[in-house]
Amino acid sequence: MQSQQSDAKKDGAGVDPKVSIILPAYNSADDLVETLGELERQSYREREIIVVDDGSTDKTAETAATFAVGRTDVTVLRTPHLGASHARNSGFRAARGDIVFFSETDCVYDPAYVEKAVAALASHPSAGAVCLTGAPLITRSTLGTQCIDIENKVQHALLAQGKIKPFYAWVYRRDVLEKLGGFDERLFQGEDRDLFRRLQNAGYEVAWVPGVNWRHKRDQTLPYLAKRWFTRGRSRLLYALKHRLWLDVAKTMAPFWLFVAGVLVASAGFLLYGALLALLVPALITAYSLKNVRISWPYVVKKRTYLGYPLFVIVRNFSMALGYSYAFGAILVRKLQGKPISWQNV
Repeated sequence: MQSQQSDAKKDGAGVDPKVSIILPAYNSADDLVETLGELERQSYREREIIVVDDGSTDKTAETAATFAVGRTDVTVLRTPHLGASHARNSGFRAARGDIVFFSETDCVYDPAYVEKAVAALASHPSAGAVCLTGAPLITRSTLGTQCIDIENKVQHALLAQGKIKPFYAWVYRRDVLEKLGGFDERLFQGEDRDLFRRLQNAGYEVAWVPGVNWRHKRDQTLPYLAKRWFTRGRSRLLYALKHRLWLDVAKTMAPFWLFVAGVLVASAGFLLYGALLALLVPALITAYSLKNVRISWPYVVKKRTYLGYPLFVIVRNFSMALGYSYAFGAILVRKLQGKPISWQNV
């Protein structure tokens, strides 16, 4: 079978476009060797790798430097710890490729990932980016990982049915990135969603490569996931405020505070009313969960996972709501103090 790379040509030029693979890394020495090995094994060879050490305090920089010894296609940059957005922009400024792939140290990539991305952009000249769908890398089967797998299957099914459109991208055309201005360095969470939203608002199409083209390493237990969701909610509020996503924030926070209100009402002596109010939350979330159950049912082997799925959704919602609430409080305090607001202090 002829390689997809033979079809990934510039318009009429007969030349393979150069791809810049930008890899931001922060205290990622343990994962970096594996990730760089996977990027090195990519079947598409017209590429460069730019590792950006985001002020790591471990051996990330040394590991990257060792990998780059004697190579002209690998560049290592070191920056202060200013977040992934700053690191990606720093890598982009040093990039020489016509296509830019923002990779991550906690992902495992199919060897043909870059090749598929280039071919997709060649086939869709009007697309400013390409979405290559992936899946979680499950190394330990827990309720958390099984439920994440359920939701991933739902997303793939809805994309295949055309009921939703691609909602993220990590591979962009260089000229499009330049017009968009790269990542917003004021954001620590949601910066990828912010860039993608600006891409869509600018009228660009997004190409789509179906299937599992990469796998994301996840925390394996529900307590670890809850901690991560809290951090995500706390950090993502700045993104939500930037785009005035008041309804999304309200949807996330309402169940948690409705539940808290029920507990307070019950504590005040109105036990029946408080209990009904508090129980309304899991009832509504369970009803919401049934939609994902219906869509994913044909693809899920362990049907008993569905019994714990509502609990998974509740823990995620409450953790995110607590994160949002914490961020709101931090922002309010800094505003009252007349101090600047950024991801470092929220």
